[in-house]
Amino acid sequence: MNHLLRCRLVLFLIVLGTSLTSVAGAAPNLIVILADDLGWADLGHDGSQIETPHLDRLAKEGVKLTHYRSSAPMCSPTRAALLTGRYPHSVGVPELASPTARGNVPVLALAHAAITIPEALKPAGYRSALVGKWHIGYAKENWPRTHGFDEFWGSLIGTPRFWDVKETYANETPIEVSGKGYYTDQLAGKAVEIIRRHAADKQPFFLYLAFNAPHYPLEAPFELVSKYRKIFPDRGLFGIYAAMVEQLDTGIGRVLATLDELKLASDTLILFTSDNGPSAELNHYGPEGADFSNGPHRGYKFGLTEGGLRVPFLARWPGKLPAGVVRSGSAITMDILPTLLDAAGVKPAAGHEIHGQSLLPLLRGEAFARRAPLHWENQQNYAVHDGEWKLVKRAWEPKARLYRPAEDIGEDQNLAEKFPAKVAELTAQHEAWRKRYYPNPVPPVAKRTTGNFPVTAQDP
Repeated sequence: MNHLLRCRLVLFLIVLGTSLTSVAGAAPNLIVILADDLGWADLGHDGSQIETPHLDRLAKEGVKLTHYRSSAPMCSPTRAALLTGRYPHSVGVPELASPTARGNVPVLALAHAAITIPEALKPAGYRSALVGKWHIGYAKENWPRTHGFDEFWGSLIGTPRFWDVKETYANETPIEVSGKGYYTDQLAGKAVEIIRRHAADKQPFFLYLAFNAPHYPLEAPFELVSKYRKIFPDRGLFGIYAAMVEQLDTGIGRVLATLDELKLASDTLILFTSDNGPSAELNHYGPEGADFSNGPHRGYKFGLTEGGLRVPFLARWPGKLPAGVVRSGSAITMDILPTLLDAAGVKPAAGHEIHGQSLLPLLRGEAFARRAPLHWENQQNYAVHDGEWKLVKRAWEPKARLYRPAEDIGEDQNLAEKFPAKVAELTAQHEAWRKRYYPNPVPPVAKRTTGNFPVTAQDP
């Protein structure tokens, strides 16, 4: 069965099994805004010196989650989890996707058997658009519109750059966007165009706005770079990164202003987050910048300590969610799909496998508890979070570490020797999880790769 026929079959089955209920009248518009490699401590309302007035506005007008974690400490798996509501290992993307095999990592792509957000929403009358970064399948049979999107404008690759932009497409047609302005601004402009078009059609829409900022390469408008080099004179390249974050915020401000102008704000649920924690890679701003972005947390992108996983999360839906509220409940990327379906009043079809759970009760302040422990795994790490406990095992270390993140935000107190029974319990939980969810073609790597796991004073 070819991929197109399979997609049509999936959609047919969804139509058969999906029932639409009313949520205070018309179905809401749904917008998910994803930043790339943004750190937990990079937003102005969290005390950062980076100016982010529009994201600060979202926090003031909505709900902020302080214990939200990405489904992976890297790009592609998190994006797969976002779109499917499932562990990325169960949908074919346990590692970074590439056009060709990378060492022991084969070519990976999002499995068509997994139901995506646009596929689940389509029977309810939603039109879906992806603006920005895809990075979960490079062959044409795995492009965004084969997974239910009606429209795609952006880049298939992980690092398309910002001035000399690489490999951009309108649907399946290559387009040239270099010389037409800073790429973050172009993505925001396309998002605004799509919102205006759907507002005119009076049809509910799902917009996935996946910025590639502030992922490297470090490129930003000159005037902002000058501004932040004066603010961060002793932080190396962090001034360029800060400029990228402010310009990202400016783009998000254009989206908010458009919703206001069209009087769509109260009819639109917006979720904002990042795909993983800050990157300490030397082709980015290095550990000296990442130690600033991760705030009090230990570690960075690729790692499973909190610095690699805990990221900002904001939700705004005027009149449906409270304003200016902070919640500490545990949440994760794969919760986004069930949250959106819940908001839209769409009941998942029979047999629709979802591993996350709706965050609407948590966001509203209602009773909320995780139904099961949370798990992560990549080539050199695995982790389990269950209640107050978190287990982290790195392949090049002989023993696992045990933390209580809620009371030890920096994961400075390794409790493994004090609580060996808890280590054994969480290790067994992860073994059971791996057998069910981790058909991983990538073998573990026992040697520490310092490009992804730099040796620092914090983590020698």
